[in-house]
Amino acid sequence: MDVKTSIGPAVTADGAFVQLLVVPDAGAILELRRLPAESAPQFFGFTSGTGWVAWAESSEDASGRRTTSMWVIGSDLKGAPRRIVADAGDVRQTDSTYDLAIVDGRLHWTAIGPGDDASTELRSVVVDGGDPRTTTIPRLWSPVAWPWLMDSTDAVGGGRIVLMNRLDRATREFTVGPADFPACGATWCRSIVVDDGSSGRVDLVRVDGTERRRVAGPDVGFPVTDVAVLDRFEVLTGLDPASRAAQGRPLQIYDIARDATVTVASDAISVRYSGGFLWWSSGFEDRVSWTALELRALT
Repeated sequence: MDVKTSIGPAVTADGAFVQLLVVPDAGAILELRRLPAESAPQFFGFTSGTGWVAWAESSEDASGRRTTSMWVIGSDLKGAPRRIVADAGDVRQTDSTYDLAIVDGRLHWTAIGPGDDASTELRSVVVDGGDPRTTTIPRLWSPVAWPWLMDSTDAVGGGRIVLMNRLDRATREFTVGPADFPACGATWCRSIVVDDGSSGRVDLVRVDGTERRRVAGPDVGFPVTDVAVLDRFEVLTGLDPASRAAQGRPLQIYDIARDATVTVASDAISVRYSGGFLWWSSGFEDRVSWTALELRALT
């Protein structure tokens, strides 16, 4: 896909179906998929690479059993989309840009393993179908930037976060103090610091513990899953009680390279990030508008 083309779900005017649409900058809207709304369909995990666009598709059957499948189409959008995996397992859906990844000609994702003991399935398939592979590892892991996984056990103050390379199983640890509540990507960690002697703050620090910096006070939220997207930008929303959520919240970007925070919107409602693009909605009902920002283009 390119900067002028969007892909995502929409509901038909009669509410009977959920469509997956491609909206180009010019020309006709392309319908890729159409599923009955009564099956509660979801489309997620959109990713692209090596000439392909891939996504996960989840829906319920008449008994209420939910199944997730994997789909692809060429990035030129010619031809029909293809289902390359009929049952992808209990796919972990974290709303991260890394939930699905195309690497070395294969589509990769993670799924929750079977049984009572926590485990994760590392699954992959050739991007145009065939040669499915599954490796099961102990504990619950979430994908961050390839090839790293993050131990998704909730960290508590004074705990640690473990990152593991899915290729060679090498691990790295981010250890925090008793007042820190962290979340990590492959390179940077965000730590909410709750100190009895202050009102609190938000720090960014590299996984190896270096370059710690204060990026915000206590009145901020984190509208996207990924920490320090593109290893440069931390996305924040203002939670000052004086601002009215009904009219949206301030949307800010902290730039690691410049050590500066910029407000990009004063009234953001829904905020999303994927593949180097940040976008948000403003307004309600029939006055909703969307704005997109290509973060890779920022200097």
